[in-house]
Amino acid sequence: MAYIERRRNLWYALLTIPEDVRGKLDKLRFVQSLGTPDKAEAMILAAPLLAKWKAEIREARGATNALTEEANRWKKHLLRQTSVDEERGDEFGTGALELHDLLRERTETLAKTKGAAVADTFHGVITGKLTTTGAYETEWKAQLQATPKTKDQMEKDLPLLIARFTSLEEISKSSVKKWLDDLRSQGKSVATLDRILCSARNYWKYLQSHDVVPVELTPFKGVLDLTKTAETKAKKRGKVANLPYEPKEVVRLYKSAEAGWGARPSPDLELAALIKLGAYTGARIEELCSLKVSSIKKDAFYIGESKTAAGIREVPIHSELKALVKSLKDASTDGYLLSGLTFNKFGDRSNAIGKRFGRLKESLGFDASHTFHSFRATVITQLENSDVSENLAADIVGHEKPRITYGLYSGGASMAVKREAVERLQYPFNEKEQGHE
Repeated sequence: MAYIERRRNLWYALLTIPEDVRGKLDKLRFVQSLGTPDKAEAMILAAPLLAKWKAEIREARGATNALTEEANRWKKHLLRQTSVDEERGDEFGTGALELHDLLRERTETLAKTKGAAVADTFHGVITGKLTTTGAYETEWKAQLQATPKTKDQMEKDLPLLIARFTSLEEISKSSVKKWLDDLRSQGKSVATLDRILCSARNYWKYLQSHDVVPVELTPFKGVLDLTKTAETKAKKRGKVANLPYEPKEVVRLYKSAEAGWGARPSPDLELAALIKLGAYTGARIEELCSLKVSSIKKDAFYIGESKTAAGIREVPIHSELKALVKSLKDASTDGYLLSGLTFNKFGDRSNAIGKRFGRLKESLGFDASHTFHSFRATVITQLENSDVSENLAADIVGHEKPRITYGLYSGGASMAVKREAVERLQYPFNEKEQGHE
């Protein structure tokens, strides 16, 4: 809480320090005499003090550029006081002049404690000679064209740039390289740095398109060596993503979900149903979680929402799924086959249940090379081993046709042909579970 308080004949500025930083600042609140009995004058004098104190609180919380916020507060107070002076008919701008005197003192203090460059940037931002790095952040966000998840990540990465550089004028190839070195020393990987730079470059291009920064300046180009280290290559060598599950492994995953596992001893029938659907369709997890009851017609799933055009397809319902599908349809309360799943902020219904699957498969000893997407590999492997053609398999799992003639001119395999192929998918669900290592 910030306020001024009269003590005896003078006014004081006070700011209570939040509990989380009192230990770092070694006090409960800031207090300083304003040296005046006049309340109006005291309010003018208190404004920059409060800005300074709030900046110190931000610094104590780990903010790397509290100076920017303090500068912006000074700028706002100066503009407000100038307006007040004009309304009062004060042609000399007495209130604004007093603030400028205080600003000069603050700038001199910064020069002594943090160096002339910091003080010059601070003063330049307040007087409008320099532009704060985050001045156009809101406008940039509004025009971003990207998938919701990518956009969200870019909006999280840009503040790292804003926190590092008080003004746009500070940004150069050399200063960006130093910034990246510091981020690297904090444990950021090359891939993460490249992602952060992507957001910075996108923001810089926006600024260039609006004539905020010179078009010829490219401070984010060629500043990061993307060459993989020998250690990184060694770690990745031999690792393959989305390896297929063996049929017995599919059954083990299903039965573990059905019975409960590890930290979740109660049955997860929702997850068990998802596993079985994936094993007999090869559909992507979000395709299955987006399936509506109304999309199930004539013993087939109609997948109308997919990441690719080829993914929009009809998949026959395997005979082993019919009883499950009927029970899911009858139990649905929201129109979805897998009822009760919630959407995350990106509009995905699979996020939460996908994490549950991740915990399940890890508890059974599967590493990152096995995912839910591995069920697609399992289905494709079984179809190949059952002499199903590559083009027919592509129609079932929703891949682009590998052959140009079928890809360009074929209307796709008939439902009868696809059903005969799907029925070749077999899992030992009815066998007794054998011991496993």
